[in-house]
Amino acid sequence: MQKLNFTSHPELKNDLPEKIIQFGEGNFLRCFIDWMIQQMNKKNIFNGRVVAVQPTPHGRVVGKLNAQDGLYTTILRGVQNGKTVNVKEIITSVSRGINPYTDWQEVLKCAENPAIEYVFSNTTEAGLAYNGDDTAEMTPPLSFPAKLTLYLYHRYEHFAGAADKGMDIIPCELLEANGELLKSIILKYCAQWKLPEGFKTWLNKYNTFYNTLVDRVVSGYPKDEAEQFAKELKYDDALLVCGEPFHFFAIEGDARLQERLPLQQVDLNVVVEKDITKYRQRKVRLLNGGHTANVPAAFLAGMNTVAEMMENTTTGSFTCHTIRDIILPSVDMDKNMLSDFAEAVIERFQNPFIKHYLLSILLNSTSKFKVRVLPSLLDYHKKYGKFPEELLFAFAAFIYVYKPVRTAENHLYGQRDGKEYELTDDENNIKKFVAAWKLYDGTQKGAVATAKAIVGDTDLWNIDTAFLENITQAVGKYLYRLDTEGSKAVMDSLL
Repeated sequence: MQKLNFTSHPELKNDLPEKIIQFGEGNFLRCFIDWMIQQMNKKNIFNGRVVAVQPTPHGRVVGKLNAQDGLYTTILRGVQNGKTVNVKEIITSVSRGINPYTDWQEVLKCAENPAIEYVFSNTTEAGLAYNGDDTAEMTPPLSFPAKLTLYLYHRYEHFAGAADKGMDIIPCELLEANGELLKSIILKYCAQWKLPEGFKTWLNKYNTFYNTLVDRVVSGYPKDEAEQFAKELKYDDALLVCGEPFHFFAIEGDARLQERLPLQQVDLNVVVEKDITKYRQRKVRLLNGGHTANVPAAFLAGMNTVAEMMENTTTGSFTCHTIRDIILPSVDMDKNMLSDFAEAVIERFQNPFIKHYLLSILLNSTSKFKVRVLPSLLDYHKKYGKFPEELLFAFAAFIYVYKPVRTAENHLYGQRDGKEYELTDDENNIKKFVAAWKLYDGTQKGAVATAKAIVGDTDLWNIDTAFLENITQAVGKYLYRLDTEGSKAVMDSLL
């Protein structure tokens, strides 16, 4: 079967100039940013391509990308506005990939190109971090921020600090205030490496770092279906990438960016606003909170994936009810905006094409529960003068999932239907759960003692837990019911 490249598809060849340097060549950027650039190019409103830089020494994408002349296929599948969507598209917006560990000079040549005015990145949360071992003499340094520091310094020197050669820098790593964080790390390298004051002035004055929020589930290369797709597409694509149709991109920016990067002129779910806090809160509370509040109980009820959770009458109904009737009213934001987003979240959870395993969502659940669910519980009480039973039950289910059979460092092993499962969390958190469960003696009183040990732990929740003392009895009651009746029966009683 023919490979995907310009030889087999000469009609896809284009000579659009390179306008973006992108640190990261993984599934997410190719199915999100590069897919968006493609949509602008199709409308002739951007007319530029992306140079993708491999962020880590052991990446395996660049070789495949160059062998395919930058071409690859996106497959967007799911439910959108009540309809099943299945869209396949060959992306032509990436010109080439560069491995900086074998060709750092080629990366620096891009800094000399006046047409390359944008930086995008997704090097994961771990990649957007300071590495004290990086030096200015390394070719290249290991961390992404250090590479970008040298890239910008080379551009500054090449163009003699010209005001019109600054860049728009748009990180996509899932960290709050990611643009500000990236800038602060670069300034730290400037100080550490004793780079000239003139460079720092140019950096601050003529380069803009944007905070962003990205949202799309990208499941990546469909290895189980690759053969079938090759038959359908009539070519082999080593970089096939699957994702959901839903996408959302929020950039903390101004009218200048909207003119230069006209993402909103295409039919894309993109907002450019001065403050994107509300969009982050909406995602954390409804999407992430929708997961964290419902997944422990669904897992205890025997479900293994989000799609299974939604298909089951009890767990699916309970999830929809919790999102629509409990979490949504607790969030102080425009209700129409929240309602539309909540319905999109439910559709996304129902996506039959994405296998999102509940155990992967349960990783590090303590910190997730604190950020994603506890605020909804407290805000609901503030608004209505009572704690919602559904979230009290969710609290109990979260504690119950951490009922240990055994532990090993930062791993806790529980048991469901006679089979062991593994959770990962902070080692100190795991010790707290082990100690709390030692208080349980099979009685409701023991369950309340276990609940009190977790609910009342100031270190776990970073708030005055005296306020939470009121919920200990209720959480303990649900813990006992989970142990004696089972998760499904308790959910049925709450519906």
